[in-house]
Amino acid sequence: MKKFEHRYRVYCFLVLTLVAFSANAFEIYKTTSELKFRKAANSNSHSLGIIKKGEEVNVIEKINDDWYKVEYSKKIGYLSSKYLQIKEVEKKAVTPPAPLPAKDNSSGLIWFLVIAVLIGICILIMYKRSDNNDNKEAVKQKPKLSDDELREELKNSIINSIKITMTTNNDSIIDVTGKSLNLTQSDKTNTNVPFWSHRYVYSYSEINSASDEQKEFYKKFKADFINGKYLDLEGNNNYAFILLFDLQNEYNSHKDISKLEPQLELLGDHYPKTKSYGASFLIQKMQEIGDTDGILRIQEANRFSYRDNSSIDYDTFNWRNKYKTKLNLSDEDAELLQKIWFWDNNFSSIEFCCIEILKLYIATIKSLKEKYSKDDSTTLENEFMFISDIIARKQYKYKVGSNNYKYCVDTTTNELYSLIFKYCENAVRECYGHKRKINTDTNYTVPEVKAEIEARILLKLNSIFPVLINSVKVPDSETEIALYAQNTTRWKIKYDELVNTFKGNPKTFIENVISLGNLNKKNPSIENIFFEASKFIAKHDKESALTLYIYYLYYDLKSDNFDNKQLTKTIQKNLFSNDEQLQEFEKIVNSLIKNKKLEQALSSIPKIYEVKRKKIELNKASIKAVQKQHSGTVELLNEYLSEEDEVVNITKQENKNEEINIKLEPIDGAKQNSIYTTAIALKPIHIESLDIFAKNSFTLLQCEFETFAKSKNAFKNQLIESINEICYDFFDDVLIEEEDNYYTIIPEYYNRLLIK
Repeated sequence: MKKFEHRYRVYCFLVLTLVAFSANAFEIYKTTSELKFRKAANSNSHSLGIIKKGEEVNVIEKINDDWYKVEYSKKIGYLSSKYLQIKEVEKKAVTPPAPLPAKDNSSGLIWFLVIAVLIGICILIMYKRSDNNDNKEAVKQKPKLSDDELREELKNSIINSIKITMTTNNDSIIDVTGKSLNLTQSDKTNTNVPFWSHRYVYSYSEINSASDEQKEFYKKFKADFINGKYLDLEGNNNYAFILLFDLQNEYNSHKDISKLEPQLELLGDHYPKTKSYGASFLIQKMQEIGDTDGILRIQEANRFSYRDNSSIDYDTFNWRNKYKTKLNLSDEDAELLQKIWFWDNNFSSIEFCCIEILKLYIATIKSLKEKYSKDDSTTLENEFMFISDIIARKQYKYKVGSNNYKYCVDTTTNELYSLIFKYCENAVRECYGHKRKINTDTNYTVPEVKAEIEARILLKLNSIFPVLINSVKVPDSETEIALYAQNTTRWKIKYDELVNTFKGNPKTFIENVISLGNLNKKNPSIENIFFEASKFIAKHDKESALTLYIYYLYYDLKSDNFDNKQLTKTIQKNLFSNDEQLQEFEKIVNSLIKNKKLEQALSSIPKIYEVKRKKIELNKASIKAVQKQHSGTVELLNEYLSEEDEVVNITKQENKNEEINIKLEPIDGAKQNSIYTTAIALKPIHIESLDIFAKNSFTLLQCEFETFAKSKNAFKNQLIESINEICYDFFDDVLIEEEDNYYTIIPEYYNRLLIK
């Protein structure tokens, strides 16, 4: 009996060893990227084919930290461990003695276990019979077991030593370690995501424009991402793009491409709109460090992804049928739509723009076919096949005739159609003044490939577009409103046109600016149109300038941030001749801020420049008394003045209405002595002021000028303003400018004042 127990224990040990070996020999992993199945454990080894992302492989042996020996599709080869992830399982205990399901990859292991058990039973029976004679005493002490009882005892013994866990999808894993498997959580978790309206994110600094709530959520989002927890952004992709640039900035510090690559791959997998941008950045950095293998790996993993600067609607069947009907396309033209996917971006989502892109795309393909036939005596299909062949052989090193070669050629042809479609969209964007363009760069790095695409496609497009672009329709009002809303600085094109064609009619200019503002009603920067227009028209018409400035304040008050831009001091001095006008305008502005009534504010502007007339009543009795008292004095004064060579004569006139008219009569000689042009009515005090500036090289301290003004019983500010006002129409600008503690005159302006 002891001998039998010893053999029984040995057998159990052997069975457990075999089971443990089998369980460890075939671990199931999933590929996290599309990668080459190689013949040996190095990146230069011959490729056995391409394994797509998400495929399951059996890991036979872990060669080292970088390479695993695997079995896939009945072939043995090697894969990079960086792109393998052990398959997640759900633990589920199996209650013995229920039979294990024999399905999928785990079925072989389970059958192996059952066969091992049966073989063990047979061995035990043989041992039992051979040892009957030697163990009669032991048999007497213990009741004889039936074959079923013996089989059950052996099965229970084995099951008690083995822990079996199974997945719900029947991909079973046998765990003989007795330890549970801890896998990283990869499912996206729903949470309350602060809404962040779509915008183009160009750098990490865009986070500065986010609200405090959005910034706090981003911190959590990033921390969870780093820890392997991926939140559902519920369409708020700005957070994902901020993280993309954040990770890039961190790379600029640590310079570890092996750390950045898996981060950007995970980001692209869970937030697909970032995938092409992450791949482009990786390729750029790998080119800088000379990582050729890495570039090829990234290109192969992303070359069949059509998400390049756009999000793609892969369900394009309805889209193609829609525009086939809407554009009344022939079967031949509709076939061209089969070559491309629907590029769902902000620009093409505008119906009018999408139609014009498609019309230009179809016309471009037709023109290319004619050009190839006429200039090169070939066909478009042959040209595309030629380029695809070079890409397959030169870029990806595929052997002609292999499955990879055929697949590459087929898919590359459609990529070339999609490339032309991108250039067509950019041409329409340029035609509509839409500054943002989609990325037309390809992932091809081989110079020969780039040269062929340039020569055979791009150069021909450049010769075709100038003719075809004339057929693109001008956007209607609805489309213009949508385009101005997308590109907040697009209004400058039309505004510059209004400025350049200005013919001195302020009323027409205001009407055109208001029309431009109506088209920008959805533009968050609409107020800037009126501010720039106000500054421009201030040189030509004061009332128009204040009118447009009121429009600016009105829209600025409605914006998210009240900027309250101020006109320059020089412009303000030109607009307001005195403090009374300035105070009147301030009242209008304060009222607008309080009640937001635009029309009321606009109707008040003309009142600022209305002439304020004062009624003067004469006391006739007082006038008569003065006349009698001083009549002799006036006559005597005239006698004295006539003896001297004075400039003016004072004359006395009496009329029937008993009114006194006193007038200054300049003598011709005084006019001839002035060195300044008679086109400007300069007064003597003005002339003296100009002479002082000329003697001091056209720059004078304010305190010095103030001393001069006081000597003439005048105020310096009023004197400066009166000179500028008189000269403004002549120069279309101010003559004397204030700079720090000085007054200055531009010498060129002064020379223009002189008599020539």
